[in-house]
Amino acid sequence: MEWILKLATAGGKDPCVDIMEISKPDDLGDIANLGLTLAEAKQLLARVQCEISTVQASKHALRRPICPCREDVCRVKDYRDHSVATLFGQVTMRLPRFLYALCGRIETGLNWPSHCRSTPELDQLRAHLSALMSYKMAADLLEQMFPVDAGTDPETLRRHTLKAGATLARRAAIRPAAAAPAITVTVDATFIRSREDEERHFEVRVGNVETKAGGRQVFGGVAKAGTDIEGLIRKNLEAVGGNSDTVLTAFTDGCPGLRGILAGAGILERPILDWFHIAMKLQHLKQTADGLVAGDPACAAAKAVIVTEVERLHWRIWNGKAKNARKSIDRIRPVMHHFRGDRDSRRSIAPSRKLWTALRALNKYLTGQSAWLVNYAERHRAG
Repeated sequence: MEWILKLATAGGKDPCVDIMEISKPDDLGDIANLGLTLAEAKQLLARVQCEISTVQASKHALRRPICPCREDVCRVKDYRDHSVATLFGQVTMRLPRFLYALCGRIETGLNWPSHCRSTPELDQLRAHLSALMSYKMAADLLEQMFPVDAGTDPETLRRHTLKAGATLARRAAIRPAAAAPAITVTVDATFIRSREDEERHFEVRVGNVETKAGGRQVFGGVAKAGTDIEGLIRKNLEAVGGNSDTVLTAFTDGCPGLRGILAGAGILERPILDWFHIAMKLQHLKQTADGLVAGDPACAAAKAVIVTEVERLHWRIWNGKAKNARKSIDRIRPVMHHFRGDRDSRRSIAPSRKLWTALRALNKYLTGQSAWLVNYAERHRAG
């Protein structure tokens, strides 16, 4: 079977344009012959894009700009080719340049962006894919799925992505109609480690700003890369309706650097230690306690005491009694000798040693962060 795809205007004034000839066998002995292939679909989209763009450019070229001095008409000086990368292939349009006879001014066209090299849709998709995967994988995906024949180099995607990010960072915040009475700010930091030896690691600072009404903004930046993280916090506070009367509540993991960033952003209230980080340490402690081997009745009784005290430790911290956490550690210490015979294996450390290390680390963490601990249960009940 043979098909010829034609492109025609709705009014029928312009002649039809042959876009593509498609030839397919009559039978489906091979399922690969069903419908269009990806290569044929890409070719079809590229040709349709080229024809439509050419007609649009020719119509645009008929428009004439108005002379600033309004004393003479403009004339066409010459024609220049403009190549623009689109999602469905690169198109080349022939557009005129105009010369004003009296003032000698040259115009590239009426309302035509002279420095445009790609469409916003392509820029947005490239930035979106580059945010989800590596630049090389994003370039390969674009090349496989779309008839994109320009801007698929990984370095090009990186440049466009950073440009889009800089544009978003400079964009002014849009204030909501109603101010937010209370806003919660959460800031955290982590390291993205290189898989290669002797390569540098990146410290990434991320956070979110949210209101009880559901307004939410997220932000992030790489440390020591010139990102104004304090400015991002202030901007996102404005975006969710923050003002001088808004009650601000901040959460961090206890890092002094993050507390300094919050103070620099104008959040002067003492930040609260985020329960998530405490819960992760407690979860590790519980798993280690459950992994103790109860080989005899004495070890079984000692394990029961340890598991009970770990649960009680969780309850104390949750209910704002972190200062009494030392009591649980003091009650666990006398029964630890029952597991003194545990030995390290080739692949793991003895559970008793892991438990005691985790207990000491938690105690040190709570001691150093005691000023930022609150009654989490009471706050949770209050909403």
